[in-house]
Amino acid sequence: MPGKNKLRMGIVGTGRRGVYLASLYNAHPDCEITALCDRFEPIVNEAADKLGLPGVARFTSFERLIDSGLVDALVIAAPPTIQVDMACYAMEHGIHVTTEVPAAYTIEQCWKLVRTVKQTGMKYQLCEQLRYASFVQEWEQMARNGEFGKILFAEGEYFHYEENWRRFTDLKTGKLYSAPEEAGSGSELERSWRDLTFRHPILYLPHTLSPLLKITNDRVTRVSCYGTRPQGYTHPEWSVRDIEVALMHTSNDTIIRAAVGFSTPHGPRRHTSCHWYQVKGTQRTVEWSRSKADKPRMWSSGDDDWTEMDWTLRSDQASEFVQTSGHGGVDGWPVESFVRAILEDSDVTMNVYEAVETAAPAILAAESADEGGIMKEVPNFRE
Repeated sequence: MPGKNKLRMGIVGTGRRGVYLASLYNAHPDCEITALCDRFEPIVNEAADKLGLPGVARFTSFERLIDSGLVDALVIAAPPTIQVDMACYAMEHGIHVTTEVPAAYTIEQCWKLVRTVKQTGMKYQLCEQLRYASFVQEWEQMARNGEFGKILFAEGEYFHYEENWRRFTDLKTGKLYSAPEEAGSGSELERSWRDLTFRHPILYLPHTLSPLLKITNDRVTRVSCYGTRPQGYTHPEWSVRDIEVALMHTSNDTIIRAAVGFSTPHGPRRHTSCHWYQVKGTQRTVEWSRSKADKPRMWSSGDDDWTEMDWTLRSDQASEFVQTSGHGGVDGWPVESFVRAILEDSDVTMNVYEAVETAAPAILAAESADEGGIMKEVPNFRE
């Protein structure tokens, strides 16, 4: 049985990402994993073994997990295309929820998530982690202090190439394959959510947009998007746009540009690997490293040249649990926030409004790309 004051956490979706998130929560001193759930029993059992939890409750039915009374909160690492229905069902049954990026894939899902959180009063948090990077927090503080002057422009890029983005799931075993022929004849396969949704890479815009909206304390009101042809150049056999670029206008009259791509190679950035950012104001501009040999830099009005900066991802102010977590010490931030918010009945650090304010521009950007770059109005979910 879990400790008296520990948060009882369930993990839904026990693939590679789900097991990683479970390991973070299992390592938190105020949390204990009490249930694992996946539609494939072999995958659940494998996850329990990897996590060293031989006695953990195991489910292949999401509804039975919810009815079990074994969890206070859930990490939903199931395909993002279906996670909103799961999250809302759990919250309607008195269970707090954190989900993966992106929060939603349709505007209707965005509204459903907002309505359910308002109606149930349960905690909901999106676990986008780059917004907690030390350099993002420093840039955010500069913005709050007025050091940028008026922020006119912000931009970000997320170019993350892997040859095995396309995955196929064996419907008997849950095992993943990069190509149907790897599974052998007679196997019944299903395309993974990545293979289906990365046809529009801009749908993963929330991972890039989240830090920028945090820095600017803003929301997107209009978005337009263009993409390359809906067939890869690096991989012509893939039905995917190699690059999509969204141009956005915000409520504070800032222009944001963001580019996303997954199907063509790109050189790594310093510390952030696939991410790059810039924020330009009337008085100051900051820019992240362009390469591993490059350093972040800052320019202020009146300076003769840029000044190289020692900004990093890992914060010296964070707890040991956070600092020792993955992705340069940022993965632990949403875990710490979610656990503390529930145990102390405090606010989460990325609430449902902030979550859908990253998802909705991405959804509409994908539509815009299919419609020749037409401008789309983004709903105000706070009204």
